[in-house]
Amino acid sequence: MRMKKFFIFCVAALAATAFTACEYDDSDLWNKVNGLEDQVADNTADIAALSALIDAMNNGKTITGVESTDEGYTLTFSDGSKVTLRHGKDGQNGTNGKDGADGKDGKDGDSIFESIEETDDEVIITLTDGRVIVLPKKKDYELRVLTFEDADYVGSEGSTYWSDFIPADGQYGNGHGSYSWYDEGNTELVFTPVMGDFGYFAGHAGVSNYVGTDWENEGNYMYDLQAYNVTGGHSGENFNTHFGYVDETSYGMNNTMPSFEFDDGVARVIDHMWVTNTTYVYNQLQAAGFGSTYVLGDESTYKIVAYGYNSFDEDAEPIASTEFYLLEKGKKFVTEWTKWDLSSLGEVVKVAFNLVGSEDMNGDYGLSVPGYFAYDDVAVRFKIED
Repeated sequence: MRMKKFFIFCVAALAATAFTACEYDDSDLWNKVNGLEDQVADNTADIAALSALIDAMNNGKTITGVESTDEGYTLTFSDGSKVTLRHGKDGQNGTNGKDGADGKDGKDGDSIFESIEETDDEVIITLTDGRVIVLPKKKDYELRVLTFEDADYVGSEGSTYWSDFIPADGQYGNGHGSYSWYDEGNTELVFTPVMGDFGYFAGHAGVSNYVGTDWENEGNYMYDLQAYNVTGGHSGENFNTHFGYVDETSYGMNNTMPSFEFDDGVARVIDHMWVTNTTYVYNQLQAAGFGSTYVLGDESTYKIVAYGYNSFDEDAEPIASTEFYLLEKGKKFVTEWTKWDLSSLGEVVKVAFNLVGSEDMNGDYGLSVPGYFAYDDVAVRFKIED
């Protein structure tokens, strides 16, 4: 009798187990299936995108637009077609191994595109296997560059036009007086000094080829044409030195910010130029030279502010501005030629420059640091007619 009861109990237990098995939760398996379907769809999209890139290369298409999206980037080609490149999801981390054994490698990300880099002239696409696709960008303009080099001068004044402005007997700008210059037939930029009671010191831009590193001994106004810690101009020997600023006091030497403008009156985009510090300014920022009343601090800053105008009227207001720091917080100096993007000013007929110091650089008599910087290779966009 007891054996019979035990047998009935075992049958009931097996039946319960079988019933439970009929209700097995397979949602995890379906999630994996759906994930594989999504992966196949993503891979199909990536393959289609790669095919579009290869087609663009084979048919000489150029890129007219690059747009960042949540998934990656959308490229627009010169024929109007578009392609989206996914940056993919991050791969899974590998697992840690047991003592004495290596862990498993993590899974790769789910896109065949590793990275996308955009430059002024091209878009560089790197695949996860290391291969690189480079596609050119279509531009509706060409760049003309003011280099201050005699070899690049195309005007009518002579083959030594730029060098003739450089004093041969010293590095003091006022030793050569005030003058205008004109990049005739090239960028069409012209500079006219801001004249006033102080002559040269009212606002000037002096061509130079003087450079140096001895800021302690040559960091005074007698070396105001000297660019600091460089071997010459950005792309040659010559460059230009700017002097002039406007502050809020009545003791400043300027009532108007020095500027250059397009002599033909056509508004254009100034793409960029290269700038650096002069030895004179570097010395004065260090509070080590002639007449310095300023003590450098960790919060001190010194910057150039460029203002773009679409009118030559004296009362015209700037339509845009952009800044470049010659000295950043933490005593970080610019000591090499550095590219300054000016394209954000838009199409302008004139660009004026001011120099602005942090509050500790300004006293009862205004800015206590000389208003100089050196610049070179001013690049201007000229539209290409279809």
